[in-house]
Amino acid sequence: MKRIAILGAIVVAGMTAAGVSAQGGLPGIEPIEQVSDNVYKIFGAGGNTVVFVRSDGVTLVDTKLPGNGQAILDQVRKVTDKPVTMIVNTHSHPDHMGSNTELEDLAGHVEVIAHANSSARMAELPNARRPDRSFDDRMTIGSGKDEINLYYFGAGHTDGDAFVVFPAERTMAAGDIMAWYMAPLIDPASGGSMLATPVTLGKAQDTIKGVDKVIEGHGQVRSWDEFRAYITFHRALVDAAEKTLADGGTPEDALAALESNPGFKPFLGEELMKGLEYGGTPKSRALIGLNVAFQELKGEPVTTQWGPRPPAGPPPQ
Repeated sequence: MKRIAILGAIVVAGMTAAGVSAQGGLPGIEPIEQVSDNVYKIFGAGGNTVVFVRSDGVTLVDTKLPGNGQAILDQVRKVTDKPVTMIVNTHSHPDHMGSNTELEDLAGHVEVIAHANSSARMAELPNARRPDRSFDDRMTIGSGKDEINLYYFGAGHTDGDAFVVFPAERTMAAGDIMAWYMAPLIDPASGGSMLATPVTLGKAQDTIKGVDKVIEGHGQVRSWDEFRAYITFHRALVDAAEKTLADGGTPEDALAALESNPGFKPFLGEELMKGLEYGGTPKSRALIGLNVAFQELKGEPVTTQWGPRPPAGPPPQ
């Protein structure tokens, strides 16, 4: 599947979310939520936007789908009058960097930073704001209570997934390598890999210190212990794929093996999350991930399904 087709599917599905109740009750932008003293989260209309209020301005992590710049700025203005001066994009998908240009039009020049792989892809996309700076493995911005640390540990959701850490706030934005507390949707056309995901997450766990709160790319704020449990599940998912394939089994057999472990129940639920745009239930996402792992292990072209949120009656409350 070509990258443009995958990205287009994300935009179309995400536009459903931006359409609020007209398309099944999915929320648009919700009121800004405080995560720590100077870090906030804005949910809806694409990925989470993280707001970090610094001494001399505001840094945003991710900017949702196109057309949400004013709505993001309206939420920021509820907590500070400081100017938006910087955007960090966790990766190159339009539901995370779609309003970069609009925000710059509204706020004046805004510096944009992303990992080198994401930066290269953003430069190729039509109407996308090219980053001003990029990094390879690590970048530190500012100091003291304003410090931001950017990390890259390898492929996962894409091959440009950045972890954004606010040390003074003991908080991290994880991007879509951790979204909805279930298996990430892998974008092979953007260098993503299911097999690499637990390795990348493990490096993050071993390297990043002093974090208590982890903000998902979509969804909620999790504890560091939940982050560790998430990594354990994804190691088990890849292990199950490897063992089941070696035994001649199927991805469905591997899923059954995961379901036999009661500790993995949080990652294998069968209810849709409030506000979920695409990918289905935790259980269906795990099966998608297992299919991708099987294809990678067999050396086959990787295909994945990022379908829109399936109908399931009234949206979860």
